[in-house]
Amino acid sequence: MWLTRLYDNSVLANLAYSLVLILGVLAYMQLPKEKAPDANLNIIEISIPLPGASTEDVERLAIDPIERMLRSKIKDIEHVFSNAQSGAGQVTVVFQDIKRPLYERRLLDVRRELQALAQTELPKDTVPDVIEVNSTNPDWFKVLVYGPGEDDNFRRQARQVQRDLQRLPGVLRVDTKGLEDPELHVVFHPERLAGLGIDPTALADTVRAYFRDLAAGMVEVDGREWLVRVTGTDNAAAQLAALPIIAAQGTVKLGDLADISRTSKKVKLGARFRDQTAVVVMPMKQPGANTLDVIDSINAYIGQRNRLSAATGVKLFLLIDTSDAIRDALAVMEGHTWSGMALVWAVTWLMLGTRLALLTTLAVPFALSGVFIALQLSGQSLNLSVLLGVVIVLGMLVDDAVVVIEAIGQYLRRGLAPLAATVAALREVWLPVATSSLTTIASFMPLMLVGGIFGTVMGVVPQVVCGALLISLVQALWILPTHAAATVKLGAEAWWRERLRRRLQKHYTLLLLRVLRRPGRALLAVAAIFLLAGAALGLGWVRFDFFPEEPNYGFVVTLEMPNGTPSARTLDKLTEIERRVGGLFNAGELRASAIESGAVVIDGKYLYGHQYGDIWFNLNTDAKRDAAALIPLVKPVLQSITGTVGVWVEGDAPSHTGKPIKLMLSGVGGQELEAAIAELKRLLGSLPSVHDSKLANVAGLPELQLHLDSAAIQRAGLNPDAVLRTVQLLADGESVARFTDQSEPVGVRVRAHNGNATDIAVFLRHTVTRADGSVVPLSQVLVAEQRIGPASIVHRDFQRIVTLQADIDKSQTDTLTINQQIKARWAAVSGRYPGVQVNFGGEIEAVNKGLSQLGQQFVLGIGLIFLIVGAQFKSYGLPCLVLLKVPMAFAGVVLGLLLSREPISLYTLYGAVALAGIAVNSAILLFSAAHDRLLGGMGVVHAAVYAARRRMLPILITSLTTLVGLLPLALAADRSATLWRPVATAIVWGVGFSTLLTLFIVPLLYRLAMGGARPKPQAAR
Repeated sequence: MWLTRLYDNSVLANLAYSLVLILGVLAYMQLPKEKAPDANLNIIEISIPLPGASTEDVERLAIDPIERMLRSKIKDIEHVFSNAQSGAGQVTVVFQDIKRPLYERRLLDVRRELQALAQTELPKDTVPDVIEVNSTNPDWFKVLVYGPGEDDNFRRQARQVQRDLQRLPGVLRVDTKGLEDPELHVVFHPERLAGLGIDPTALADTVRAYFRDLAAGMVEVDGREWLVRVTGTDNAAAQLAALPIIAAQGTVKLGDLADISRTSKKVKLGARFRDQTAVVVMPMKQPGANTLDVIDSINAYIGQRNRLSAATGVKLFLLIDTSDAIRDALAVMEGHTWSGMALVWAVTWLMLGTRLALLTTLAVPFALSGVFIALQLSGQSLNLSVLLGVVIVLGMLVDDAVVVIEAIGQYLRRGLAPLAATVAALREVWLPVATSSLTTIASFMPLMLVGGIFGTVMGVVPQVVCGALLISLVQALWILPTHAAATVKLGAEAWWRERLRRRLQKHYTLLLLRVLRRPGRALLAVAAIFLLAGAALGLGWVRFDFFPEEPNYGFVVTLEMPNGTPSARTLDKLTEIERRVGGLFNAGELRASAIESGAVVIDGKYLYGHQYGDIWFNLNTDAKRDAAALIPLVKPVLQSITGTVGVWVEGDAPSHTGKPIKLMLSGVGGQELEAAIAELKRLLGSLPSVHDSKLANVAGLPELQLHLDSAAIQRAGLNPDAVLRTVQLLADGESVARFTDQSEPVGVRVRAHNGNATDIAVFLRHTVTRADGSVVPLSQVLVAEQRIGPASIVHRDFQRIVTLQADIDKSQTDTLTINQQIKARWAAVSGRYPGVQVNFGGEIEAVNKGLSQLGQQFVLGIGLIFLIVGAQFKSYGLPCLVLLKVPMAFAGVVLGLLLSREPISLYTLYGAVALAGIAVNSAILLFSAAHDRLLGGMGVVHAAVYAARRRMLPILITSLTTLVGLLPLALAADRSATLWRPVATAIVWGVGFSTLLTLFIVPLLYRLAMGGARPKPQAAR
């Protein structure tokens, strides 16, 4: 027989096991380590720089053309979010859940259309930048370059650091804050030019004409070739100062008319560290690179550069260093894995003995090695999600082996030889063993289809679980029987172990018979348990928190000053806040703090301006108090800060879903929209669990809006282009040339000296020069209007919106309930505002999507389980009995959460969906044994009792191994387990509760369902 030959070849099994184990260990050591897996989110961000443009100009000149292109020419788009603000715009495109090849084609389409748009509709020299978003939690790091002063050397050193970090292995790109491209500024005095009759545009044209290099080509002289070059940028400052400018009374050197200095582009972004000027350099990790290796490389580079600080004049510091947190989190999860493995071995040893326990537990390293090999071959990393899958599946890996080894032991006690006992046992149990594994896989496999942010974080978990279960099935049906045939012999067992088994079987059988004699009481008790679970949900005894907060290893204080506040004053206020908050830390808690100004993230949206700034407080990983403990102490300090528009504190782990309440209002604007906003503010204010509501409709900088007076321009004999260029030169200036200095591009900008004007009307007193040298004030050829523009304009799906957001007290309510209340109250008054539409976004959008997807995957999993069980038993009724275990397990989850005071989150529901396949395994084992006895001619009651007694030990062992494998994670109190603990908690309580019902209620249900049925013996059929 082929089974006999297979199980008699122990050499093949041993070599295969050893090979998988060795390759698995190597794969584990070589897998890149990171906190979260990279994922294809199908999201791109388009950044459009428009220096000097107002918010409305950015919307009109950049956002609107790009949105028209996206709407008409790009397919498979789910959402488009746009944000226009002074000087820059951003468009975020979220594609539908499409396959990677199709997404890459759409990305190419976007890039191609943006290139065409840059040539036709976008402002001149505007180059949109397209960035793919590959992770909900991308690994990025803040390297601070700081020194005593900002000069050419400081900027050159910071630029060199940026280039050096870009060359490090594993670095995708390097962004900077506070480091703009260098420029050579030619700053003229308008009144001096007007007195000499020099047109500012002529000055700019002269610089443009003279200050350039030209490669003229090649000429041949006397049989030799000569290269001809015209150099105009050597010794740039001196060259410019000597340029002759034609005036009414002759020529004047440019150096006598303008101040020439080396500086940089107009900088909005700034930073301070340890009371010194700083530049923030931010390396981004490549997808698939080892985060720990990247951080180690950065730290090694920083150490090398700091040893040269006396020569370079700058020092470096790594502010955002997640290496310790990642190592701690991985170590904690690995510790849970080892603890779970030890507990699994202890349980199998207690019930089976040392030799059988070792044979059984060998399934764990074999299956995990196979998983690590598969992860390496598929290009994935070792992260917290992978380790969560390992912890979940840990106790299940021995389930099949326990059933097989226990069956082999039964046949050995009947007097069969080891090989014959092995073959006989496999013939009996291979089908229920395979079915139970396949049902568990069937419950996890649909979870691979969950999309969105939730699916991104958890998507690798079902892959690990399903892969490990398949590999453990191979081990249970091949490797384990071969080992058992070669090593297991019937010998004297420990007397106490045999006594324990017999006593368990005896007492269990007596209790079961008592339940079978009084079915009404047992069913009434089950009904009471279901009623209690329903009451716990309906009456709010178990609270909901759909998205638990991720652990924070620091916090960020964000500041908003009044519009028009200069950068220096914002930095001074940030320094004051840093000093006052710094007094709250105990020794050894604060690792470092740094100030950044000019750009902040408020409610998931970037805002730029001199009035914005934030302070990053980074804690030591071994600090006794974490961010959650410190933030409540920081808030009173911030409330005492005066002279600000707003100042608030949040953890450094940003929410990927947005606020619990996010109301997006759209309409034609005007009084109706303002009234609707006021109505919603009152509505939110009336809800006691809602706090910190904010309207994202902030006023921007004051604007001087100018219009050309065509009649006046013609009467003055002026060129309209000259008027526009004069306005440009009087404001930000005109970029007229570029050259290269020490491998660094340098621009040349001509602009007017601003002086210390106290009234914007002074701007219109400047003059435009006629061809004859006479001048005309700008006020005579321009129509001026002063207004306050918006700080930002937000679009959602090509429509302007105004956003009202708020936080909630999750100890009083949950995201789903509060949004349903708001929706109901708004529906009662929305008739007063027919032109206003309100959409609900933020966290509730992710919750609804997650609930919908989990519901779909649950139905799919139940359908697959029904299909597998029905195929095994060739019955429609028995799969229904098997699936009754699912609500029993869910009731156990609810009661467990009630006792442990854990909230229900999407992660808990994820564990509950996965629990469906785990819970039915024991019922399959029991029904399989009972059905075999029923087919053999036994009565229904006799078959049920015999099957329950026969399967009690493997059911108990497999349930206990699943429980103890997850128990360390379920009981974990460390920060890294915040997201994963609910999954383990759900499975532990569900499996524990459903096991008790399996041992006592499932035999009763089998007896009641089968009734007096007595199928014909197999031989008769």
